[in-house]
Amino acid sequence: MNRLLLQAACACLLSLFVFPSYAQISRVGSNATFDVATWNTEWFGAPGSGPNNDALQVQNVKDIMEGSEIELWAVQEISNLPRFDELMNALGPDWQGQLATNSGSQRIGFVWDTRVVTKRSISHILESFSTDFAGRPPLKGEFLIALPDTSMIVTLINVHMKAFGDADSYQKRVNASARVKNHIDFSSLASASVVFLGDMNDELLSSTYANQVSPYQNFVSDTANYLAVSLPLEVNDRFSWIGGSPGSNLDHIIISKRLAASYIPGSGNTMDGLKSLIGFTAQTSDHVPVYASFGSSVVLDTEDENAVPAAFSVRDLYPNPATREVSLTIASPRPAEARFEIYNSLGQLILREDQDVAAGSQTVTLTWDELPSGMYFVRIASGSSAQIKPLLVVR
Repeated sequence: MNRLLLQAACACLLSLFVFPSYAQISRVGSNATFDVATWNTEWFGAPGSGPNNDALQVQNVKDIMEGSEIELWAVQEISNLPRFDELMNALGPDWQGQLATNSGSQRIGFVWDTRVVTKRSISHILESFSTDFAGRPPLKGEFLIALPDTSMIVTLINVHMKAFGDADSYQKRVNASARVKNHIDFSSLASASVVFLGDMNDELLSSTYANQVSPYQNFVSDTANYLAVSLPLEVNDRFSWIGGSPGSNLDHIIISKRLAASYIPGSGNTMDGLKSLIGFTAQTSDHVPVYASFGSSVVLDTEDENAVPAAFSVRDLYPNPATREVSLTIASPRPAEARFEIYNSLGQLILREDQDVAAGSQTVTLTWDELPSGMYFVRIASGSSAQIKPLLVVR
């Protein structure tokens, strides 16, 4: 009982701290890129279940969305429609939002900056399989993105999958993941720029249920058609759910091959700075946003903000799955030294090799003698540019 009283006292104390203004929120977006995020806002507007100060939660969410300069948000757990209206009014006339009509008491939806993003359509999909999605069938949004030097049409599939670590909940996530993938693979979306994102309530490397195969292994292993942007975050324990210790990676972004060409390498991240803000989980959410950026494939030199951008890119690994070797096609703007590293699913370094690469396009082959079957990650770095590619090894 004393422990419960102490926890309650701590929660009350944290709620007294005022969240900083949006000017203090890290800016992660850019005028030259299209930036997208997924965020479970934890029972938004329902103080009996989540943060206990509705008005403060609205203000904090508004500050984060505005201050981060991310233009398109997939949100989950919107539980109070008037409070959502307050959020949109607080964001101002340049912002719009739309929630699902079939999501029970925890609605999913989209919020976007109309100066960059234009809605083409928003609708539910896979409603006949609602049970597999815990009564929250996916919300599909098609948007036109206008950047200074280009435009693109992007389709987002926003989900809030079944929670809990029991066999039935796990099987529902497995079923739901398969239904989403089939919906993409066997429709016009197969050749479209697609972002599959949301609170997936499970991890990518292995399931939170009994260490079973991840429900999303079907996406992770299909490296010819998909890139799991949030996978490196999981490898490096960059947790998105911070409601317990040590945390977990439940929120993910997976993109289609067509969109992968526009993905800014290494831009997939969590808003880690929020974790250190006093009272964040008590006032705002037990999840932090996961985001990614798209546009030019140019990577900026972070050590010199005035430096000329340098293009460095790596195409998909081949073959993948692989047995004893894998080839990579690299494009480098100048002669340079590149470092190639292979990590296992625990983030342990298995192989490291440095090679000189010439300007232009070339193929590099990595070989190994004995590597057990499993999921690995190949990190390719040159200067300040780095990319991570998933690799499946089969023996």
